[in-house]
Amino acid sequence: MTYKIKVEAFEGPFDLLFHLIEKNEIDIYDIPISEITVQYIQYLKAMQEMDLNVTSEFLVMVATLLEIKSKMLLPIEKKEDHQIEFEEADPRNELVRKLLEYKKYKYIAEALKEKSDLSKRLYFKPREEIIFDNEEDKSLLEDMDMYQLILALEKVLTQKSKDEAKMHFRKMERDAFTVEEKINTIIATLSEKSKVTFSGLFSPLKSRNEVITTFLALLELIKMKRIIVKQSNCFNEILIEQKK
Repeated sequence: MTYKIKVEAFEGPFDLLFHLIEKNEIDIYDIPISEITVQYIQYLKAMQEMDLNVTSEFLVMVATLLEIKSKMLLPIEKKEDHQIEFEEADPRNELVRKLLEYKKYKYIAEALKEKSDLSKRLYFKPREEIIFDNEEDKSLLEDMDMYQLILALEKVLTQKSKDEAKMHFRKMERDAFTVEEKINTIIATLSEKSKVTFSGLFSPLKSRNEVITTFLALLELIKMKRIIVKQSNCFNEILIEQKK
């Protein structure tokens, strides 16, 4: 399906997601994640093609949507009493909760804006930090774009979903990983090698949770200007190396 995109100014990742839900008249309690994820990525790609700023939070949202999408491909483990805990029943639950909270504050903000237009006493949240806001920052992604990075992440998550589907899900413990730990792991890896491929960095990882955490660590290192990510063409391996 081809989407015609009219790019508007969005204050943040939830603003764009909420816009897509309202635009498509989607029930917020039953979000078609696959369809929304495709549209969300298309919007980000269009924003990049128009040289609009894309913040790290937008990429985090893409990672979240892809994780939910991959979870929904997996069978649900049944409890002994045939009851499924609410949080385990649908991987979209946490996203729905955050969207409802965002919707509440969005409407409050709109109401306050209407009442304060005459006085012009409006206080807005500071603009979110930009990943690529000048030529130096853009050089951290050499000969590639953000869209290719997202496609690479989706490929890894799809494979991890297939791997987990083979485990029969008798008992799955959620591993705990932090972005800080993964930042240290990536830096340690790059200290031993001059460069590492995207697939080489992610293929040893055991779970989707670990993949997402590592991807967020990668984004953080790009923001910190500590690594360079490059790709000679869209069919070649993505390379990651430490910034000198």
